[in-house]
Amino acid sequence: MSPQELKEIQELFQKGMSIRAIAKRLGRNIKTVRRALNSPAPPPQPSKLEPFKELVRDLALKDLFAPRILREIRERGYTGSISILKDFIRSVRGPRKESRRVTRRFETQIGEEGQIDWSPYRVPIAGVETLVHGFSMVVCWSRMQFLAFYRDERLPTLLHAHVEAFRFFDGFPKNLYYDNCTTVTLGRLNGKPLFHPTFLEFSKHMGFTPFTCAIDDPDRKGKVERAFWFLENDFIKESRFESWDDLNAKARRWMDTVAHVRVHDTTKRVVREAFAEERPFLIRLPAMPFPTDRRETRKVQVDGYISVDGSLYPVPAKFVGQYVGVRIYPLRVEVTDAAGKVVIAHPVPDRPTRLPPLDPGPAPSASYSRPVLEAAFLARFPNATEFLDGIKRRMNALTPIHLKHIERLMNLYGEQPVREAIE
Repeated sequence: MSPQELKEIQELFQKGMSIRAIAKRLGRNIKTVRRALNSPAPPPQPSKLEPFKELVRDLALKDLFAPRILREIRERGYTGSISILKDFIRSVRGPRKESRRVTRRFETQIGEEGQIDWSPYRVPIAGVETLVHGFSMVVCWSRMQFLAFYRDERLPTLLHAHVEAFRFFDGFPKNLYYDNCTTVTLGRLNGKPLFHPTFLEFSKHMGFTPFTCAIDDPDRKGKVERAFWFLENDFIKESRFESWDDLNAKARRWMDTVAHVRVHDTTKRVVREAFAEERPFLIRLPAMPFPTDRRETRKVQVDGYISVDGSLYPVPAKFVGQYVGVRIYPLRVEVTDAAGKVVIAHPVPDRPTRLPPLDPGPAPSASYSRPVLEAAFLARFPNATEFLDGIKRRMNALTPIHLKHIERLMNLYGEQPVREAIE
């Protein structure tokens, strides 16, 4: 008889079960059961949790939930069950108090509704406590969630996050619900939301209908609010990240391995399996993309850099002293020439800094000699001899300044418009 069976017989007898009933239950002879009861109790087996109790106690006192603690100790070799873990956690911090707050629960039709919101967090990135803005969109019927972290909640970032979420879902529900943030609505007129013009243009271009919750009615977005609660308690707490890329990569891995493979408490369905049914009901993305970048103009300084949002980005040397276009995305900055062509792109650094210089190339001279400027002008416009002679007669010593200005005009507008103007 195994020690486990011997222990079970003694436990059943202590609970008041008769020897005959024990024998019948275990399929054993009555005499065998009687001998087992007269045998000494087997030595207690050490709990599988024993080597991890100090770590569990520490994590439990940091208010982490049992599923998160279970993942932490399984990575360190724990092979026991979650029930043993939960019993020990209760012994450490006692039973949790149930909330008495009454909420209004409702469900929507498949493919009908999505809920969107921001949630700021302070997390350690490369050892520095950093404010990050979590963006989440939840497709309500299946509870499938998109999650990404950004540096701000500006309108271009909001639109960019929408596009990323729509690509993640390969579509979107016909109705999307929001809080009353100023990037979505500028206020209310006669009780109705006054949507931000750019956001409204975006919604019409994509093909969804935006709605805002009534003032002080967070329960209307309860599904995305609950998703943030789960995120904070199961992922954010006590986590550390090496960089912004590491933060978003770990968030995606958490969604793939935890959030989307769990059985949802309300729907009683595996989230990913439910979404496979909902996906065909989503609206597909339009063929023409909506521009979500922020566009500005910068003058390239003599050191070959431009300043954007506190960081200094290097630009090819030939653009020194010229104005360039800048397209600013949440994760990258693109520099364009006068024709709108991207000449260089940079990732946005984790914090404002000066990026390393580009590979050194031929540095432009800040002041060309007059003969060099005149020769370069005639090489580009060989039929403009009379025009150049006219400048020399009228401007005399100021001729180099005008030739440099014409060169800047070509960089801004291209050679052909300047040629037509000269003619």
